[in-house]
Amino acid sequence: MLPWKTIIQIQKECDTPVYLQIANCVICEMRKGRVGPGIKLPGSRQMAELLEVHRKTIVRAYEELDAQGWIEMHPSKGTFTSQELPEINARRFSNNHKQKNFPATTGYSVKVNTITKDPSLPTRHINGFHDGPDMRLIPSDELGRAYKSVMSRNTYLKFMSYVETPGVQKFRTVLSDYLNASRGVQTTFENILVTRGAQMALYLLTVVLFSKDDTIIVGDTNYYYADHVFLQAGMQLARVKVDECGIDVEEIEKLCRRKKIKALYITSHHHYPTTVTLSAARRIQLLALAEKYGFIIIEDDYDYDFHYLSSPMLPLVSADTKGMVVYIGTLSKTVAPAIRTGYIIAPQNLILELSRIRQLIDVQGDPIMELALIEMFEEGHIKRHLKKAQLAYHKRRDSLCSLLKDNLSDIIDFKVPDGGLAIWAKFHKSVPLPPLAEKLRSQGLIISNGLIHNNADISMNATRMGFAWMNEEEAAQAVELLIKTIRSK
Repeated sequence: MLPWKTIIQIQKECDTPVYLQIANCVICEMRKGRVGPGIKLPGSRQMAELLEVHRKTIVRAYEELDAQGWIEMHPSKGTFTSQELPEINARRFSNNHKQKNFPATTGYSVKVNTITKDPSLPTRHINGFHDGPDMRLIPSDELGRAYKSVMSRNTYLKFMSYVETPGVQKFRTVLSDYLNASRGVQTTFENILVTRGAQMALYLLTVVLFSKDDTIIVGDTNYYYADHVFLQAGMQLARVKVDECGIDVEEIEKLCRRKKIKALYITSHHHYPTTVTLSAARRIQLLALAEKYGFIIIEDDYDYDFHYLSSPMLPLVSADTKGMVVYIGTLSKTVAPAIRTGYIIAPQNLILELSRIRQLIDVQGDPIMELALIEMFEEGHIKRHLKKAQLAYHKRRDSLCSLLKDNLSDIIDFKVPDGGLAIWAKFHKSVPLPPLAEKLRSQGLIISNGLIHNNADISMNATRMGFAWMNEEEAAQAVELLIKTIRSK
């Protein structure tokens, strides 16, 4: 008998399950030729005794090896290593020499996109004023258990195949109940299409609702990736100023009198990037204008769940009786950005058309994650997480705002936001943001240079400074470095 106890080395502290470690060791030895073909393996009980593991672990290891074709299991005879390795070497179909390097460029022309910026590497591994939630606060243990629970249920095996394009019906029902309770809407699962984040939602809407040269009103300033999905569709942007009460509704009406407006895009709860909330009076006016002039309101409520001073104002969609508002949201702020789960709320006829287009891009979403999120909602994990996160982010907002006011009030002008995850900071012209951002980056601190928020207008010299990403101690260190860098000029 081969010295299996020496051949198979089990690492107890390794994250890889023990049965996979055993299977991988056998595969490795067979590849190297140390374990030859047709070798009889010890029975599961004997191997379990040799390796000092449970027999079920060996059974799973053997099942894994059998499934991959590395062993053959013969009833009454035993288990043997395969006569031939399951790996097949591909045959070259040409007599040409082997390719040394993959081609650097295509041998054909590629349409160059000049509308959007190049994708950049993430910088979240570097401390800074990042715009988003703190990953250390997410309920990762609860999510992991929910995901494992879903994967272990035989009744859920059907969800490993194809499911409904709009999303798992039960998830849409649970999400509908949550949104009805928190947003004051009256939806059913049929009013919801689940997307991979809010950005997919915007893209689908442009495909279904808009044509080239349609005019859409956006804020000045506005969310970069919303602007550019509209530009990519060939639409015309009509920019309207945003003040302390939100987008200027009077200016919107003037535009409607002069030209045909197809739609308006708005982040009503905390305008992106300036964080201001659209006032109740302007909400009423905006809905009336949409009905009068027939334009669509796309309401992007990206961080509705985070409000600190009082109860948040209900979204526009909650008062929409004519079907003029399309409401989009995401769980990327509620849970984590990696949870690519967004949604569109709209009348059923639009949901149907969006689903028809969605299946051309992505036949369905992630049903297993949707099932895990059902458990997170039903067991109260989402609610508890939001309460915990709100308390933490409220303290962090107050801490950062206090530090900035006490030390940099002559340089940075801002209003304490009622909610959200960032402040809108206007820097004095003596401290231009792009060079400041470069200096801080070289010292291990991230701050946005603001250009993505200001349509590359350097003169605005304003940016979003996230307060949720860092705890109070980290924020104090960041502000200390910010002060030192600015005052050293």
